[in-house]
Amino acid sequence: MKKKADQNNIDELNPYELDKLSKIPAWLIIILLKYWAAAAAVFFMAIGGLDVGVDLTGDGNLAYHLNLSFTIIVLIALGMALISNYAIKQVVFMMHNRRRNTFRYNIINLRGFSAFLLYLVYMFVVSLILYFVTIYLSYKGWVLNTFGTNNGYGIEPFTYGFCFIIVDGVFVSIKDLIVYFYQRIIYKKQMSDNTPIIVGKGA
Repeated sequence: MKKKADQNNIDELNPYELDKLSKIPAWLIIILLKYWAAAAAVFFMAIGGLDVGVDLTGDGNLAYHLNLSFTIIVLIALGMALISNYAIKQVVFMMHNRRRNTFRYNIINLRGFSAFLLYLVYMFVVSLILYFVTIYLSYKGWVLNTFGTNNGYGIEPFTYGFCFIIVDGVFVSIKDLIVYFYQRIIYKKQMSDNTPIIVGKGA
């Protein structure tokens, strides 16, 4: 009876039992953070950035539109790199442990300024892909018209965030497959190197 009471006291003092957030799956938290980051990058860096840093009164020629498109892509990539490296990655690191490998939900798990540079390159590639994806969705009329941001360029925070989750998920899955096969190769190599040599009786 006393043993049961002591166990109940331990359960009551268990911080993981008291912390309701610990019951939320890690992958769900990270996906929501990435969705928020993509939507915030579009809203603050592209929509807000265009308002403060880009002249929208061009003559509408091809060079102007190409310059505007490149500026949008760079601004979103920069915003995503900053948020991913200095916010989301830190959450991934804090949630990582032996029982919960949160590294597999993240594309880059390095430390230091080099990680930011890698994020910048990665987010530029993703932003370039998503730019054409959102333009296509806008052409099909599948882009939400929130905040009055559907300006013909297909850039809209909530739709962009959803598309980012899909594209980033594809890249993360490819990265995880590469890591898996690499670890399998290393494991098999170690097993073959540690195989004992059986010496026959007649040797």
